[in-house]
Amino acid sequence: MADYRGTGAADQMDQREQTGALLRLAVVVAAGLIVAELFGALATVLVVLGLLVMIVLHELGHFVAAKRAGMKVSEFFVGFGPRLWSVRKGETTYGIKALPLGGYCRIIGMTNVEKVDPADEPRAYRNQPTWRRLTVACAGSFVHFVLAFVMLVILFLGPGDIGNFVSNPPSSSPVAAVEGFAGGPSPAQLAGLKAGDRIIAVNGRHFSGWDQLTAYLRARPDQRVALTIERDGHSFVTSVVLANGADVRLKGQKTALYAKPTGLLGIEIKPSPVRFGLVGSVEHAGTAFGATAVTSVTGLARVVTDFGGYTHMLASQKAADSPTAERFESPVGVVRLANEATRIGLSEVLYLLVLINIFVGIFNMLPLLPFDGGHVAIAIYEKVRSVRTRRPYHADVNKLAPVLYAVLAILAFYAISSLFLDLRDVLS
Repeated sequence: MADYRGTGAADQMDQREQTGALLRLAVVVAAGLIVAELFGALATVLVVLGLLVMIVLHELGHFVAAKRAGMKVSEFFVGFGPRLWSVRKGETTYGIKALPLGGYCRIIGMTNVEKVDPADEPRAYRNQPTWRRLTVACAGSFVHFVLAFVMLVILFLGPGDIGNFVSNPPSSSPVAAVEGFAGGPSPAQLAGLKAGDRIIAVNGRHFSGWDQLTAYLRARPDQRVALTIERDGHSFVTSVVLANGADVRLKGQKTALYAKPTGLLGIEIKPSPVRFGLVGSVEHAGTAFGATAVTSVTGLARVVTDFGGYTHMLASQKAADSPTAERFESPVGVVRLANEATRIGLSEVLYLLVLINIFVGIFNMLPLLPFDGGHVAIAIYEKVRSVRTRRPYHADVNKLAPVLYAVLAILAFYAISSLFLDLRDVLS
């Protein structure tokens, strides 16, 4: 009886300590949100927290798939580093750690070298059928893809796309800014155009999209055109001679905008949100998902293969700031992008989250350890070897150690260099 009471008192004390730690964590989070609101950065902080939630959902995908497969999951934690709070439910310990940089789900027996209690060996990951192992390994990326698709449907159905996925906005999109040229006023300024105006027609012609309208204007350098403008619910017609882009320089630039004659008006538009019904949103979500996935794969391939171009970015800030430059973003860069997205609106926030989810889902499936794709490759390789030898085969991951260390070194290089590039941008 004495031992029982002593154990109960210890458990109760441990529970009090955990509750206190959880309350302190809640106070810190609440205080951080209040400070963010005072500095006008609450929306950015919420987007960053949303990214953390997405990573937790990634691990939750592994957790649910492993539990359904009968595997033993010993830990499920949010964050890394020192433990702030934890609780044990059944065979799994759930908790929160100090560094909110992701999370992890520990499934026993992920490799052949991991020591597992003989009693738990039948429930180890390595002893499960290949299809179950593949399901567990792919579950995290699957969650990212589902999140991206759902966000795309919400984007097209709700706030609308502002030109990120639907590349040809309506021709009547409002004017966002009227630009001046280095040598004098632009045709738009001479015509008296203002921000908020809409171009309804050019020379009496109506266009299905902005691409068609601009193509019509670019084909008419130095020609007079009649613009039908809508302003504050009223329309009027004005005429102006288009500039020739081969002779035009913007302020601060030394070269002409175009190498050959090109008609210019001198405006920047603010794309009107493009929305669809439920069926149309699902269809466009599928199309946008596929196009973004292809872009992510090709962009990733260019970053990895063009090592010389990447090192040039490290030496030259001008090269790194080029619109065509492709590189990884550090946490600092992600926060900067989140801040810019919140300033534009919900459409841009959803666009950013879609890009991140699709990229992370694809990147995570690289067939190398420590990525989930590495476990997929091992499972498939073991299956092929087992079929050939007609007996269970487990790959010796110790032989993969040099490859693992090389991958970790490359990841460390890109992580540190990306942080350098982003900090250099911030400081400059």
